[in-house]
Amino acid sequence: MPRWPRPPNLLRLFVGQHIINGASVGLGVVAVALVSSAIFGFAAGQPATLGAISASISDLPAPWREKAKTLGFGFALALLSTVAIQLALPWAVAALVMIGLISFVGGLVTGLGRWAVAVGMQAVIPMVFILGFPRETFPAAVRIELLLAGGGVAYIAFALLATVFTDASARRLVTSESIREFSLYMRAVAGVFDPDQELAAAYGATIRQQSMLSEQLQSARSLLLDRPGEKGERMRLAASIGILLDALDALVAAQCDVDLIRQTPEAATALARIGDALRVGSFDLEHLSLELLTTGRPILPPDHQLAIDALKREAARAEAEAMDPKARAALVATTWRLVLSLSHIRRLERALSDDETARASIGDVNLAAFIPKRRYAPSALMPHLSLDSPVLRFAVRLALAMMAGAVVAQSLGDERHGNWVLLTIAVVMRAGYGLTKQRRDDRVIGTLIGCVVAAGSVAYLPAGALVAVQGLAVAVTHSFARLNYRVASSGASVTALVSLHLVQPWVSAPILVRLADTLIGAAIAHLFNYLWPRWESSEAPRLASRLQAQLAAFAAAALRTDVSDHDYRLARKNVIEAIAALSDSAGRMSSEPMAARKGLDEMANLLIAAYSLVAELSAARLAVQTGAPPLNPAIREGVQGLLANQSGAAASDAPAGPLAAAALAVTSAARTYERVAKTEGK
Repeated sequence: MPRWPRPPNLLRLFVGQHIINGASVGLGVVAVALVSSAIFGFAAGQPATLGAISASISDLPAPWREKAKTLGFGFALALLSTVAIQLALPWAVAALVMIGLISFVGGLVTGLGRWAVAVGMQAVIPMVFILGFPRETFPAAVRIELLLAGGGVAYIAFALLATVFTDASARRLVTSESIREFSLYMRAVAGVFDPDQELAAAYGATIRQQSMLSEQLQSARSLLLDRPGEKGERMRLAASIGILLDALDALVAAQCDVDLIRQTPEAATALARIGDALRVGSFDLEHLSLELLTTGRPILPPDHQLAIDALKREAARAEAEAMDPKARAALVATTWRLVLSLSHIRRLERALSDDETARASIGDVNLAAFIPKRRYAPSALMPHLSLDSPVLRFAVRLALAMMAGAVVAQSLGDERHGNWVLLTIAVVMRAGYGLTKQRRDDRVIGTLIGCVVAAGSVAYLPAGALVAVQGLAVAVTHSFARLNYRVASSGASVTALVSLHLVQPWVSAPILVRLADTLIGAAIAHLFNYLWPRWESSEAPRLASRLQAQLAAFAAAALRTDVSDHDYRLARKNVIEAIAALSDSAGRMSSEPMAARKGLDEMANLLIAAYSLVAELSAARLAVQTGAPPLNPAIREGVQGLLANQSGAAASDAPAGPLAAAALAVTSAARTYERVAKTEGK
């Protein structure tokens, strides 16, 4: 099959778009630094620059109204924390307690959701900035606070204005990333159809990639589905999410009978063609995602249609092939579903260029119902004020680790040690041992790299050049937060450490001393992960129960002909996110100490069973939509009964057929996991 030549600079362009996105943040910080230096002088204007950096921490792509709320909320925390630490600084014990209290609040705020992790850091990192200032008189402290507030407010105004002008490019970027993640998912599915790969391992890789796709779609919804309008590019980009999920539906449904097909020798050629078609489709989607960044009318390569035609021929050949009737029927259905998935991708191309196609794809679906809602009220944190809450435990660990870091740094005899040690603790430490360990190496290595770069910069560059280094480091941090976490960590370290130097440029230290401070902070963060931990084995059963509930809700939507497209899509979204949540939990558990891993293998079996059931349910709905008779009510009620009564379901009560067998496999896997989690979790 002919290949579409890869444009030579598209990958660099894709990365460049991330850099452009982060560059607007860096430009805002530099703009505040230049204006404040011109008005107050370079040294006197540094608090304003730190205020801009503090405000920029939570500046992530979002609709400007939502961004205004997030930036305002986060910077309000920054101002409260800096005022509080300024008031406590004259008394050593009070300052130590305040460091712990502010860190506790910063950790607790993360309970508002994943988006609030950066907001929590807005309480902690500005506090560390203030600790870097020399001890001043009260009027001088007030002046520092006013400048910091002014710099932050100026940055927020700049960021909101920039959002208005960059909204179109940001929407294209998140759409491009969503398409790219789907292309990677297609590549993972190709492994499921590869008989040379172990099926459970291939399923595991596919489920993990689906989890990453789910996370990307979650962030894309908040931007793309906000006021899409009735025509134009905004509406076309909003339609892309629904079409991608339709393609996902068909692709998941295609995996119903993969085990049977893999075990059929006569299907070897068909499996090879299926793998080729999926890899071609993956490559073509990557091309489409990149072209979307350069043109408003992106097109798929011509070999995409060739792949569709090849699969249609394969389906026709399979119908005439002499093989087991069940295997033949399964192969014909699988190739048809794969053709449908690839056809949805062709529809995506048309929708990205044509308003009518996009509008028809949206139909009567209420897009606003799919936008993630952010809660800012303190009452949203009340459920986390429990001794069993992982958020509360993280907040306590972070507070104690920061206090310990302050004590250790003070014992080293140089107050400037505290800034580097505390910054490292704040950057490295995250909720949950598994989550911290997943990123620990990248964080530590990135921090060390940033330490070397920052130490070298402050040793050899003039103050004016260091402002440019600040802005570049901020841009790198925001640009690579998703692409390369190690690079992002390096940028964050350079930003913080250069900023601390500019506060007191006459204070310097050898590179080795700063490296030692970084290692001390990382070691403290690692050690405190063992304090009052909340292992994944404690949280996973709740996620498993949620998955079972969402599977039951999805079955109710998929198996009834009177369910609206809107309700079906909402149920599909919820079950995909539930699978992703349990998959992420399993990934974190695999990074925990062996003694803390409870029921990990059983979790994997439950995930595969759930994934297989979703495939059967999607296939059942597709069959009805294409003219097949509705599902037998006895089978539908039997499947729903199995899923609604997991504890009492029995094989003898299950109706016949693959759909009921998949439902029974889920209930059996769920009971096994619950039993293991209870017995091993003691």
